[in-house]
Amino acid sequence: MKEKSKNAARTRREKENSEFYELAKLLPLPSAITSQLDKASIIRLTTSYLKMRVVFPEGLGEAWGHSSRTSPLDNVGRELGSHLLQTLDGFIFVVAPDGKIMYISETASVHLGLSQVELTGNSIYEYIHPADHDEMTAVLTAHQPYHSHFVQEYEIERSFFLRMKCVLAKRNAGLTCGGYKVIHCSGYLKIRQYSLDMSPFDGCYQNVGLVAVGHSLPPSAVTEIKLHSNMFMFRASLDMKLIFLDSRVAELTGYEPQDLIEKTLYHHVHGCDTFHLRCAHHLLLVKGQVTTKYYRFLAKHGGWVWVQSYATIVHNSRSSRPHCIVSVNYVLTDTEYKGLQLSLDQISASKPAFSYTSSSTPTVTDNRKGVKSRLSGSKSKSRTSPYPQYSGFHTERSESDHDSQWGGSPLTDTASPQLLDPGERPGSQHDASCAYRQFSDRSSLCYGFALDHSRLVEERHFHTQACEGGRCEAGRARSLG
Repeated sequence: MKEKSKNAARTRREKENSEFYELAKLLPLPSAITSQLDKASIIRLTTSYLKMRVVFPEGLGEAWGHSSRTSPLDNVGRELGSHLLQTLDGFIFVVAPDGKIMYISETASVHLGLSQVELTGNSIYEYIHPADHDEMTAVLTAHQPYHSHFVQEYEIERSFFLRMKCVLAKRNAGLTCGGYKVIHCSGYLKIRQYSLDMSPFDGCYQNVGLVAVGHSLPPSAVTEIKLHSNMFMFRASLDMKLIFLDSRVAELTGYEPQDLIEKTLYHHVHGCDTFHLRCAHHLLLVKGQVTTKYYRFLAKHGGWVWVQSYATIVHNSRSSRPHCIVSVNYVLTDTEYKGLQLSLDQISASKPAFSYTSSSTPTVTDNRKGVKSRLSGSKSKSRTSPYPQYSGFHTERSESDHDSQWGGSPLTDTASPQLLDPGERPGSQHDASCAYRQFSDRSSLCYGFALDHSRLVEERHFHTQACEGGRCEAGRARSLG
């Protein structure tokens, strides 16, 4: 009796092992890998495979359930896909809303030292820094949007930085802190909508998962990176006060290194880009490395150049405390809008066509009749832009001017009070506040027109913050005159 039960158990195990082996062969993995998998790994990878079929129901080729095709380009396509992964200098991963890794490319082992089989099917929270768990949860969370029409699928852009576990040797790992490496992830959250029977316009939304690409940031030895003609390097304190700049900055921006030392980077960045730079600065202090968004670095002779920076915090070798910031900066364009002065540190190459000064303002001793005649004469003339050489600003503004919560550039934004007709001036104080802060002579915002003597004596006008929103009494006098 015991012999029969032993044989039955052995037969059952053999059948079970055979079924698991057949199941492993169905996985889209090389046979050299599937033959070495244990039962738990086979179940984990199979579950991830089925979840991926939900995200991509059309499949990803023959290995994902499509019938084989006879096109001679199929083999070329497969080889091209593997080459793209190698040249990507990163890895692709797909994460379910609950944090389970549904797919990750084998190139993750190059950057993290962790194999594809080990990562697939496990929670991504096991491989990221505990302080980044809340950020990862926020990335995977989708808020139901409002659409006036039915949209079957749409994508929500995501860009974030994670500290992921890295088990590579020190010489190959780059910059690691406590066994974690900063990875720049960019991709999208895939959302699918299902229509309801009651109404074709109503439906429920399902968060399918995150599809992203992870890139390693430049290694810690940024000072050893070969600088090309469109690159310059600077070293700064932790508050972004510049300590050292290499000589290439003069050729690219017009500033000599000594012109910028002891000044903060924010001082030489376009005002509309300071918010994004501040966010990158915060990430740098928290995570140790960051890649900035594109921002405008002001050129010495007016205008700006577009720049992207790769910054790293360098630690003191003795105390292991943060010592300074080293940044490699890529200048992406030539100087745009040369001669446009946005900062007092910039030197205008030519005399501006219009100047906001009070020298041309009529004196208070002018009689009322003379003031009225000038006001009536000015009404018949069409108002021109004070910057005729930059007449294309309203159509050529960068996308970041529209997206930034700081609004557009004061001198290039058509919402600036200096460039609008009285009926079109902004109604909010915020719209004009940027321009109000740009000029040391606040009276110039009142359109350079003095009040008549009797009004000035009876009710003296003081320029306050109300002038920012176009509610200045002096400006109103002009429009009523």
